[in-house]
Amino acid sequence: MAENSSQTAGEISGGENFKKIAKLGIILFTVTAITGLILGVVHEITLVPIQQTQERLKNEALEGVLPDADSFTPIDIAENADPVITEINEAKKGGEPAGYCITVKSKGYGGPIEMVVGIPSTGGVRAIRILGHTETPGLGAKAPLPQFSGQFDNVNADRLSVVKSASAAPGDIQAISGATITSNAVADGVNVALEYWSKELKGGI
Repeated sequence: MAENSSQTAGEISGGENFKKIAKLGIILFTVTAITGLILGVVHEITLVPIQQTQERLKNEALEGVLPDADSFTPIDIAENADPVITEINEAKKGGEPAGYCITVKSKGYGGPIEMVVGIPSTGGVRAIRILGHTETPGLGAKAPLPQFSGQFDNVNADRLSVVKSASAAPGDIQAISGATITSNAVADGVNVALEYWSKELKGGI
């Protein structure tokens, strides 16, 4: 009789433990489901504004690198193009060709540096605009500032080079102090755009 009582108590204890575990599982599942639902709703609510902001910034960049143009039309990228190139827009003014805006994503010190390079119909670089980066604050993060990016304005050269001292030639770009890798990454991206323009787009204008 005592042995049967012991078995019954054990069965009851085991049943209670199972109920507790099942209850805890249900609670965790419910919390996870609610959290996922909230995150999904927040994502849907913020998705459109984020996309609109990105589109606005891109349009501002296109207008900034070729300010004389009044329209920008995406065109196909050649299959053999450098993968650094992510987008190309043909720029026009009053229906006439004005140049190309080539978006590139080069490898910087802290990650990819995305920028738009404006190349007018006469060649060279009209200007650049950096769309995004993850470079070191106080160093490579200075790349979008006019002190550095402004050096690319109206540069009449087929290829650019990064130098540590003051530039002496049209294609010289003075590096950001302490951020040579970032400086080279920006110049490399611009050079990719210039090379693509020379090989694939120059004859089309």
